[in-house]
Amino acid sequence: MQNVYTRKILQLSPSVKLVFKVLEFKGLMTQKEIVAESYLPPRTVRYALSILKKEGILEERLYYKDARQCLYGVKAPQDDELLSNFACGMV
Repeated sequence: MQNVYTRKILQLSPSVKLVFKVLEFKGLMTQKEIVAESYLPPRTVRYALSILKKEGILEERLYYKDARQCLYGVKAPQDDELLSNFACGMV
C-alpha cells in the first residue's frame, strides 16, 4: 500500500505524513486514538485527516461503539492506481 500513495504523500506536510503512518501501522482508529498515538494536537489531527480525505487516501467509517465518532484508516488502493504505478515502474 505504501508504494501506491508515495507520490501523493511526498508533497504533504510532516504532520499529515505522521497521521498517515500512524493509520498505516495501527489500522482503523478514532480521532482521539490518533491524537494519543501521534502526540499531535487535536486541531492538527483534524486538519491532517481533512487533507488525507481530500487526497483520496483516507477511509472513514461509522464507529458503532459511539456514533458520534468515526473510524479512520488508509483506503485500499483501487485497481487503476495499482496499474498506473506499475506502468510507471514504481512497483
